[in-house]
Amino acid sequence: MGKPFMTSGNAGPPSWAESASTVPNAMLKSYAYHSCNNRHCPKCGGDKTEGWLKKQFDRLLPVPYFFATFTLPAPFREIFRSHQKICYALFFEASAQALKEVAANKRFVGGNIGFEGVLQTWTSELFYHPHLHYIIPGVALSKNHKNWIKIKNKKFLMQVNPPALRFKNLFRQALEKRHPELYLQVPENVWSRDVNWVVHCEAAGYGREVIQYLAPYIFRTAMTDQRNLTLHDDATVSFRYQDNETKQKKTCRLEVPELFRRYLQHVLPKGFVKIRYFGLMGANQGHLQKQLKCLILKSISKKEQAAFLAIVFTPREREMRCRCCGSLLVLAEILKPSRGP
Repeated sequence: MGKPFMTSGNAGPPSWAESASTVPNAMLKSYAYHSCNNRHCPKCGGDKTEGWLKKQFDRLLPVPYFFATFTLPAPFREIFRSHQKICYALFFEASAQALKEVAANKRFVGGNIGFEGVLQTWTSELFYHPHLHYIIPGVALSKNHKNWIKIKNKKFLMQVNPPALRFKNLFRQALEKRHPELYLQVPENVWSRDVNWVVHCEAAGYGREVIQYLAPYIFRTAMTDQRNLTLHDDATVSFRYQDNETKQKKTCRLEVPELFRRYLQHVLPKGFVKIRYFGLMGANQGHLQKQLKCLILKSISKKEQAAFLAIVFTPREREMRCRCCGSLLVLAEILKPSRGP
């Protein structure tokens, strides 16, 4: 892949003579460098993100969506940090099974649901805080696969206490049975009723916005260019973050070793998959997904279909603009990579 050379301006790219005399170099060109394809690179992943988003938009169903988050008590963080591959896998398995079992209850959905989950390990200040986000369509398929089950309330999927309690029990059983050496490292009071295993679930419209929210977490890491990483004269490094309570931008300043320590906590084990699909959204359930979508489209009104299509298929703004003047960038030339010695 070559690196495109782009210029800014509304009337096309300026000539070299004009640019040399009237346009500052910072406003003249913007380079997109070759991708290293490392999933922890702060610059790479844009193309993969767009490709993933397109696939997810194509798979959206004309039903209400929900956004669920599973967290763990603080004493688990040290164990998770030291045994990431084992603990992350158990985290996915136990939380997904809890969602399936609770949703199958007739009090909530009453059928087989499908959902996808994304692992996130960092906070805005790069602290280690593993948690799982799930995108859940508010619909289920009957056991005979001939009918779809509609949820009773578009704003409510399930109570959060049942999946939280079931998740705790499943995680405890799996950890004690498969990895007793890790189970013994967990403080006993973590399993008591006094310690909350927090699960949060909220309505997410038709799912488009929450998918766009999660996309950057899948193909990028904790530190991105938008954080404005700056090295100061006193050998400290600062970056910007958003305060979760006030929603205001703030600056965090750290010693270089501390910054590296926080960042390296979020480098995933080699080969670990941080996004997973369950139930009807599984990779081998494409025929059931199509069948479910057809059943829903046949039963809803044209007005509901139009509302769904208007929200889901709204074109995305992908125009590249100059960082200095804001003008639209125009592709002028693709420079072929030079071969090294």
